Amino acid sequence: PDETRQTTVDFDEFIAAGSEAFIDPDQEELTTVFQDAGFKGSGVDTRFFGETHTPGSSPHVVSSFIELDSEDGATSALDWLETDARKPCPMSCAVQRSTFGVDDIPDARGVRRIATAEDIERLGTTDEQPVEEYWIGFPNGAFVYTVNLFGRPGSVSEEQAVEIASAYYERLTGN
Repeated sequence: PDETRQTTVDFDEFIAAGSEAFIDPDQEELTTVFQDAGFKGSGVDTRFFGETHTPGSSPHVVSSFIELDSEDGATSALDWLETDARKPCPMSCAVQRSTFGVDDIPDARGVRRIATAEDIERLGTTDEQPVEEYWIGFPNGAFVYTVNLFGRPGSVSEEQAVEIASAYYERLTGN
């Protein structure tokens, strides 16, 4: 991925970007959830994670925020985001999914996704690459924040993802 920062307050731009970024979004459901939650704006930041950057194989971390009308809107959006993160990839059965707890952040949720070379050989597609990722989402007021740490299997860990998400939360809340 390119190291980028993008923000928008345009709902249609958010929906179009989400169609590319989410696992398997149903367009109508995606639009309804975020309209009902009162979408105000969003941003995403992608950065290389590690000592040495090797394009195409280095771990990356993607952090994002979505501003909604209310805390209830943020909870509704987080529910949808977690459900999407737990979906299988639409074209492959090779991705194994599980959830994990994030004790340091109130109301946070975690999802691990992994596709090993062996899983891909057995159940995947020819263009699929091995990947391990840790998604963490949490609300804070009328905002939903997410962190997604991903790389080759074994290059990233749940502990690293929780540490990054906790630092993000601390920076946001001053706690």
